[in-house]
Amino acid sequence: MVAAALVVMIWLAVIAECDRRTARIPNRLLVPGVLAVLVSGLTVPHVLIAALAGSGPYLLAFARRWCGGADVKLGFVLGGLLAHPLAALLMVALAQVGVLIGHRRAGPVRRPHGPTLILAAVLVLALG
Repeated sequence: MVAAALVVMIWLAVIAECDRRTARIPNRLLVPGVLAVLVSGLTVPHVLIAALAGSGPYLLAFARRWCGGADVKLGFVLGGLLAHPLAALLMVALAQVGVLIGHRRAGPVRRPHGPTLILAAVLVLALG
């Protein structure tokens, strides 16, 4: 269990760094997580519900061109990892607070959202 958690944390760190550096998250990094959540959701339905809760707000933002498609997929994966719809919505809310803090500190500069979303998911996991 600890080894799996370590692998997931390294994988999320790679995603965050890739997004921070390039402002893009390649599908080759996200697809394994999306597939894992889908497979888990077949046997544990609340995982899929949490994934949809985590990606839903980003899907709406994507439709308005306020975020990229990778943010939708990352929200899906992280929501599934949290495995609870309310935890997934808390993750989204914390990520948005992080974005607002960033705007207050550095102005309305366009910056990658992945690292903030990942940090929010880790905070929600830490809160239990």
